[in-house]
Amino acid sequence: MDFNALAILVKVVELGSFTQAAEALGMTKSTVSRKVSDLERNLGVRLITRSTRSLKLTAEGERFYQSCLLAKDIMEQAEVEITAHQELIQGDLNVVMPVELGHQVLGPYINEFIKLHPHIRVHLEMSNREVDIIGEGIDLYAQVGTRKDSNLVSRLLTNSTRVVAASPAYLAETGMVQSPTDLRSPHRQVKVYNQAVKLLAWELFDKQGQSFSVDLPYQLRVNTITASLQACLDGLGIAVLPTFLCRPHFESGRLVQLLSDWQMPTVPISLVYANRTLMPKRLRTLIDYLVTRLNEDMQQGVSATRIG
Repeated sequence: MDFNALAILVKVVELGSFTQAAEALGMTKSTVSRKVSDLERNLGVRLITRSTRSLKLTAEGERFYQSCLLAKDIMEQAEVEITAHQELIQGDLNVVMPVELGHQVLGPYINEFIKLHPHIRVHLEMSNREVDIIGEGIDLYAQVGTRKDSNLVSRLLTNSTRVVAASPAYLAETGMVQSPTDLRSPHRQVKVYNQAVKLLAWELFDKQGQSFSVDLPYQLRVNTITASLQACLDGLGIAVLPTFLCRPHFESGRLVQLLSDWQMPTVPISLVYANRTLMPKRLRTLIDYLVTRLNEDMQQGVSATRIG
């Protein structure tokens, strides 16, 4: 059954005219008449007796019209309830993000969001695995690096800077690094590889735009930035690390920043989600909240220890 035809029938009966119903619905009179005729044919009964001057419901038409009014009331009430629930901000959200990004940056904002919206339930997974956002039904993924998928939408959250670091004990053993050309044997790196952050080679560039690529040998390969930081602190090699993780160790003297005159490309951190025509308000509210809160804190210098 064409449920649009039910609404058309109701409008015809309310206005007592095919012509007026067509004008009210923004349709042609022939379309309105055909829809009602199709409805009668599907039901196998005549609903309206037509004359040149008036319309009159048959007995079957009257009963069916009353049922249509009831259905219309139910749908209108459902719309009111859905709208009210959307305003309430409730329901489940499946969120996935890399481990360090969750612990060091976004986790506290997620907790704040939950406190503000007690009817929300968040399923938060901190993992460095590769994810299938659509296939796994993930509402929001915090992506480190770039992702190209026409079925996904990416909203930039911030750009993370990285530095080259080593421990004083390591440098005392292998020698100081004054330029990128010093990055050769006996120097070694702590190599990081995981499915979420695929950053294998180092690329450095100076103020004049000169670039230098580095791929040192390694004794240890790890799958988290936290493990890389600890190995670097323990003197197992040179590491490329997010600035926000290294800053307190630079200040304490446990790590030394190398090649400070050279820079590394920034790494985008984005919120990625499925390309939907109608996004649940709970998801849009969370995305807006994360972007707004992080930008506010970065402007005030609060998140400098987290991201910058």
